[in-house]
Amino acid sequence: MASYLFSEPGVKLHFGLNTHALLEAIAQANDIVLHAAIYSNFANNAVGQLLLQHLQSESFKQLTLIKLEPTGSWRDEFATILRPKMPQREVERLYENSRHWCAELKRQFPETVNLVSTQALPLQPILLIGDKLFVGHYAHSHTTSAQGLWIEFDAIALGLAPNSLIDWFYSGVNTTEDSPVAITLGRYVEECRRAVGDLWYQSVIALDKERQ
Repeated sequence: MASYLFSEPGVKLHFGLNTHALLEAIAQANDIVLHAAIYSNFANNAVGQLLLQHLQSESFKQLTLIKLEPTGSWRDEFATILRPKMPQREVERLYENSRHWCAELKRQFPETVNLVSTQALPLQPILLIGDKLFVGHYAHSHTTSAQGLWIEFDAIALGLAPNSLIDWFYSGVNTTEDSPVAITLGRYVEECRRAVGDLWYQSVIALDKERQ
């Protein structure tokens, strides 16, 4: 059986996060933005290994890691969404593993890794991989987001210029673009930009420095 529900030019719907497709996209990308709350899984799998190889390449430009530092008002609830079958203390351990992995990459590659903390409630996991965009969703379910529906967008196949998504991330979504494709993909890029750029998200940076 195919690993996706259907495939049209530029759009694929996957049953669960398709690691093979993700690795293919990473292998071709020179700019990557990850907005996925915690990265404990990446620390010990093929995705993390490939990212490490990329960071060691002179042609690779930047990896932006947006890691979550949840606030008390929704922290416990979101923990049950991230890992519904896991006790909260074990979820906290995953956060610590994620923090360590992110901090270690930043230590090894200080110029290439942009490490950002956010306290904003995540609305969906977003993996911006060059000209590819992988978007999942969170749900109150007994299964995790990695097991849910994922959309894979190919920006070039959808008619956007090469590097459009990365350019939008760094410089802002082009408001003159009024096509349905640009509007739809731009919303996901804006979600990443807000997590990185809004000042009220940055109040946790001091906490990061204490932990590191």
